[in-house]
Amino acid sequence: MAEAGVYSPLGERPEGGLYGKLVLLTGVRLAVGTALLGATAWSTLRHDPFPRTVEALLFTIVALIYSASLVGTFLLRTGRHLGWVAHGQIAADVIAATGLVYLTGGAESIFTILYPLAVVSGAIGLGRRGAALGAAASCIAFCVLAWSMQAGIVVPAASELERAPLAPGKLAVVMAANLSAFMLVGGLSSLLAEQLQGARSQLLRSETRLEALEAIYSAVVRSIASGIITLGEDGRITYLNPAAEHLTGLPDRAARGRPLSTLLPELAGSICRPRERGRPEVRLRAHDGRERTLGYATAPLAGGVGGRVILFQDLTDLRQMEEAVRRADRLAVVGGLAAGLAHEIRNPLASMCGSIEVLGASPGLDEQERQLMSVVRSEAERLEALVREFLSFAKPISPAFEALDGSRAVTETVELFRQEVAERGIELVARAGEPIFVRADPGQLRQVLWNLLGNAADATPPGGRVEVRFSRQAGEGILEVADTGHGIAEGDLEQIFDPFFTTKERGTGLGLAIVHRIVEAHSGHLSVVSEVGKGTTFRVALPIAPPSLQQAGAVG
Repeated sequence: MAEAGVYSPLGERPEGGLYGKLVLLTGVRLAVGTALLGATAWSTLRHDPFPRTVEALLFTIVALIYSASLVGTFLLRTGRHLGWVAHGQIAADVIAATGLVYLTGGAESIFTILYPLAVVSGAIGLGRRGAALGAAASCIAFCVLAWSMQAGIVVPAASELERAPLAPGKLAVVMAANLSAFMLVGGLSSLLAEQLQGARSQLLRSETRLEALEAIYSAVVRSIASGIITLGEDGRITYLNPAAEHLTGLPDRAARGRPLSTLLPELAGSICRPRERGRPEVRLRAHDGRERTLGYATAPLAGGVGGRVILFQDLTDLRQMEEAVRRADRLAVVGGLAAGLAHEIRNPLASMCGSIEVLGASPGLDEQERQLMSVVRSEAERLEALVREFLSFAKPISPAFEALDGSRAVTETVELFRQEVAERGIELVARAGEPIFVRADPGQLRQVLWNLLGNAADATPPGGRVEVRFSRQAGEGILEVADTGHGIAEGDLEQIFDPFFTTKERGTGLGLAIVHRIVEAHSGHLSVVSEVGKGTTFRVALPIAPPSLQQAGAVG
């Protein structure tokens, strides 16, 4: 590949500025030809026109200039053979200059100044080589023309232009002066062209290095997992990297030029508050609807650039893990306490229940006494159920995993529960289609669904709707129980899986805690989304059964 501004003999288009130079020189040449044509036409239209031979030669020179420019323009449009175009333009310039010198007196013509212009044109187009070619062609053309006219071989174009031959000494001086000027211009043009080419090459190398540094910087900023937001001095966003776009849900182009306080008011407010010890954190709702916990740090932009940079990471998963660990610790403590209390209560409770049964069977009891016995029996049974839940929570049974058709299990459980909600005027819908085998304990999975259905039914008023969905998403079996009830207050969402926390008048507060523990034992995930006045959706994600387990279940 030819370098910038260097002739390419194979005709490739140089990567540098030769194309632009040739376009410029073609434009200048057309301007000169147009001026010469205008001058010739103006003189012709006056009362003292040039002799016809001179006019014909002038028009021929103009035609040569236009023809060379036209051919050059065509070749420039193709983008090929630019080196040959540059050589052709040098030749056209020298021929045009020689023609004008011939028409204006030969060796003593004032238009010999056009030869140095041809040399400069060659230097602009082809650098040192162009300057040398232009100077050599000008010297040869001028010497041949001057000697031929002096010897009478070439006669003037018109009788009016005939002059006496120059004395040999004067001719030698004129030719020496012109040739010296041509060579001097060629040398200076060559030097300047070389320096210009060196400066251009150095600038190109500097631009290449700068582009490489910018590419590396951009790649680092775009690849880093932390979010980066830059702000101007007026607090308006000037840049978001891809990680920041993902975490905030804001596209970079849409966010640029807009105030941070408008797009992310939680983050802007946290930054403005006095700094506390440790790394500041903020909870915000991204524009895609997700809630995140972000840890961030701010610093002024260095290098005299006004504004600041905000660097932040997503701590949502970390904080959820910490909360899960704290919940597990609480559950362990409460579980141990519950197990001890359940064992201490269960034996006396069994004796009390047996005694109540015996007393209730006595024939001498009146109606009021029998009602009191019934109340005691009912409360004793409720206390027995509570003790069973304590034991189920405190000492859970290890799940016996198998490949369970979740869709079938959901359908069967919903049908059993349908009678429970029919009396309350609640619509119960199950959406479970094709078989989806999950790795689960059948009894415990049905217990999870039954507890979630019971909570949904208790929260839904008559005329409401409870919907159960089971589907496969991203390699997991997803069980969702949604209701149109009163919803859960935001302050209660963080506590609903804690043992003994309940908002029901007669609730034990262990149902969701047991569900949470069973789901964790299945290596699953339990989450809840709720909006007060609109309803709640519990979501259970369970791992899909591996093929080996599915085959074992099919054989069994």
